[in-house]
Amino acid sequence: MRIYPRRHPSATAIALVTAAVACGKSPGGASTATGAIPTAPAPAPVASVKKPKEEARAEGRVKIPGGSFKAGSQPGDPGRRPELEPLLHELELGPFEIDRLPYPNDPSKPPLTGVSRDDARRRCAEKNARLCTELEWERACKGPASDAFATGTAWDPRCAEDPKSCATGFDALAMGALREWTASDVIPTEKDATRRAAIRGAGAKAPAHDHRCAARNGIDSGTTSEDLGFRCCHGAPNAAVVKEAVLGQTFERAKLSAEELQKLLAADPRTAALAKDVKYFRDPDGANAVVERGPGDKKGFTFTVAPLLWNPVAGAQYLLVAARSGESTSFVAAFHVAGKDEYRLASSFVMKNEPGPVAFAYSGYIRPRLHFSTCWGCPGETGKLLHREPDAVVIVQP
Repeated sequence: MRIYPRRHPSATAIALVTAAVACGKSPGGASTATGAIPTAPAPAPVASVKKPKEEARAEGRVKIPGGSFKAGSQPGDPGRRPELEPLLHELELGPFEIDRLPYPNDPSKPPLTGVSRDDARRRCAEKNARLCTELEWERACKGPASDAFATGTAWDPRCAEDPKSCATGFDALAMGALREWTASDVIPTEKDATRRAAIRGAGAKAPAHDHRCAARNGIDSGTTSEDLGFRCCHGAPNAAVVKEAVLGQTFERAKLSAEELQKLLAADPRTAALAKDVKYFRDPDGANAVVERGPGDKKGFTFTVAPLLWNPVAGAQYLLVAARSGESTSFVAAFHVAGKDEYRLASSFVMKNEPGPVAFAYSGYIRPRLHFSTCWGCPGETGKLLHREPDAVVIVQP
């Protein structure tokens, strides 16, 4: 067995806590961690408000053509709740019509609020219409470009003040400026859990990220509230439904070559400096060496230096890697799994003057956290990877 050298006394650790970004794409918001040196926050996207193509009129409708759009959201998007929002994916819907404004769909009258879903259904039926499904609502909100917000790439708060002035790419008005009932349900994956009514949109005072077209919540269908309204749709309803998240195996081995990892690191400016001569530690020798450097008691944990897939909560999956860059810099990184062979950087921890090995210590019975270590049981040689709701990873070393 190869015995690796102990950590050099002058080793230093630098936490690079990074926002979730897609390879080659613009970064999003930042996360924080104890003892971290934060990266500069990315500039917020500028909302390009789409003005209505024509003035609103009573009983106005918008024709939504049949076709595909990008439903769901990206892991790490601010405000995303992975147990409710599916990964961004292409979805086909048939044509339908949607009211330009919330009920009563009259620009001279305020939206009707304070009604239950059954009452909303009845009022739509009285107009020979129906409640929209949640995916129809999302399609109308995102427009032909599948924008994240009704207002484009970001939420413009002016739309909450004057909803009739803001149009989606399909020219529907006031989408996202009010919580709205849909005909769909949030179906629980747990036994004995309560089925809930799906609503879309957000109240005027809600945080910007709650106004995303993909933001999804489930409430009791009998709820009434002053910020909860609805709008009607026309035509045959689309049968497509949101695929509910399921809770996967807590940990499992992953396959990612050192060359692939190096490309992932190079694609993000905050880890680009690590993308040189990237090597994994030898498995299982590296993990054994980390344990043998300390007292030798594994305390019920499993150790590995190989990449891992981590499922801390339903709908959220992370790729975890421990490796070395060059001769004396080791690091731990967590990536959101955004699809097949698609990853977004979630967080990283860099240890300078540390040749490694660095091993993960985990238990299938503990979902919200795991450890990384260079010497198991040695003071100051072990850190943690912590899942923070709703969709973030923080890496810390006490």
